[in-house]
Amino acid sequence: MDTFRGFKGHQLHPVLEAPGSADLTADVDFCYLRKMAARRGVACLGPLPQSDFLKNMGIDTRMEVLLRRCQDRATRDQLLSSYRVLTHPDHMGQRFLFLCLLHQSRLATPPRSHGLKMEDKIPTPLPVAGFTELAVR
Repeated sequence: MDTFRGFKGHQLHPVLEAPGSADLTADVDFCYLRKMAARRGVACLGPLPQSDFLKNMGIDTRMEVLLRRCQDRATRDQLLSSYRVLTHPDHMGQRFLFLCLLHQSRLATPPRSHGLKMEDKIPTPLPVAGFTELAVR
């Protein structure tokens, strides 16, 4: 069964009609995708529920800033409604998943330095945005 579909204005929308104007989605067999990626040496992170991914990307902090600056009640209500749709388990928060495919070297553990000696030209892999908890200090 074909699960590729488009949504526009919370309604089903033909995927090839007005490209770029609708959100596209499909059901994915993540177990199969992870297995095929691993066979080719590709690292996988996730799948992670959309709510977790967005929280790791800082959606809560962004909402606080937007709400603090918002003067208009209607805009405030729209922000809160949109946040709920994106993050709540009864809406998109648990229904949509994020999967990251990346080169194995991005997950490599850097060698430990000994004492004050610094290792030359060995960059520490950066965390993968959205797949690690956001730490605000």
